[in-house]
Amino acid sequence: MDRKWVSNRMNSLFKQQWIVLTARFILGVILIWASIYKIVDPSAFSKIIHNYHVFPVGVENIIALVVPWLELILGLCLIFGVFLDGVSILSIAIFIFFILILSQAYIRGIDLHCGCFSSDTSSKIEDLRGEMLMRIIEDIFYLVCAFIVKFRN
Repeated sequence: MDRKWVSNRMNSLFKQQWIVLTARFILGVILIWASIYKIVDPSAFSKIIHNYHVFPVGVENIIALVVPWLELILGLCLIFGVFLDGVSILSIAIFIFFILILSQAYIRGIDLHCGCFSSDTSSKIEDLRGEMLMRIIEDIFYLVCAFIVKFRN
């Protein structure tokens, strides 16, 4: 295939208004949904962050307080179409961060509840590694949606 043809097709895909609106809505809902339990119970979220064995305890607590509110603000901005250039860049950064954190835990063989949408570590999921792999794949999809929003014009 001609490289220019593929590039033109991708550009036209990203400029389809309904695709951009769908990507914004998906990202907005996901980010708001993910933020709710974390805002309500930041200490449980901090414990989940601790299980990744990446950050010092003080940083874990700061992340547990800042990330949920960032997710909520990003989600609301995406849904309402406010500050889309900055929000899309932050969304790309946050999903890359999530993918890296989950991937390093997966590669290191750490079996844990990811903490993406609930703090319930006693869930009935028996295959935690499978769940982590599924979350990585989902985050890659959300990253693609964030790129669609970024390159909408």
